Amino acid sequence: MSILPVAYSITHEGLRLDIALVETKNLYIHEETIPARLENLKRRIERDGIQSAPILVDRNNLVVLDGMHRTAVMTHLNCRFTCVCLLDYFDPSINVQRWCRVIPGPFSEKNAKEFLDSVGLTMEPFEIVESPDEDRGLLIVFRNTAYKLVSDSNDLVDLFKRSYQLELNLEEYGYEIKHCTESQAVDLMSSGYEATLYIPKVEKQEVVDIATNNQVFTPKATRHRLPARPLSVDVPLSLLRNTEISLEEANTQLAEHLNKKTLTRHDHGAEWMGRIYDEVLYIFSDL
Repeated sequence: MSILPVAYSITHEGLRLDIALVETKNLYIHEETIPARLENLKRRIERDGIQSAPILVDRNNLVVLDGMHRTAVMTHLNCRFTCVCLLDYFDPSINVQRWCRVIPGPFSEKNAKEFLDSVGLTMEPFEIVESPDEDRGLLIVFRNTAYKLVSDSNDLVDLFKRSYQLELNLEEYGYEIKHCTESQAVDLMSSGYEATLYIPKVEKQEVVDIATNNQVFTPKATRHRLPARPLSVDVPLSLLRNTEISLEEANTQLAEHLNKKTLTRHDHGAEWMGRIYDEVLYIFSDL
């Protein structure tokens, strides 16, 4: 694809973070959105009149890595442009991890079989030598046993749909499912949870292929870990909705907007808008 205009660049330990405006219609998402969360975010952005956090995007094909709901909101708010942070997705400092769902008691292998049957999944015994991460598939891990969950389809998107339906069925039955990282799942299991559902682990190329083929995984399918991200760009919706200027002029205006601000680096563990980040943050603030 042609080289995109860039408004502001940050280099973090060799990784280039390019802040830019791109045409919203050209972005590819790879996960479904959750309607309630989408509506809440839409109301907040419309109320504030700004896009505060850039959406993380692969510069080579405009696949959204982080920010599915914000991308959808930009479309709902008739924003011609979206502020993104362009990254080289296949840089080794960026990796894709799996999300887990921990299930509280009372829950047993017998309960699991009944729920799994309802979504067309079966349990095959799985031996964990060191960690569940040795297998990329869909797994359910109890305190003393583990199983690989398989279906009659080899399609990865279909497997995600079945696991998501399993999650919804469990919640409808009354189980309070908690989303967490793999390390958090281990801690939660030791503190009383009965089982962990390990969502399939996907590779970067699979993310790109799914998105560019206009398919989507289910929500919370991938967890992208980056060494750093920019925040607080606070781009006015008036600029994002402007239909009278070119993409180049829009980025010139974004550059002027960002150059009026101070950029501060915050190391791991910093908090922004109520969330603690494990990446380095580059936060813009007014002079």
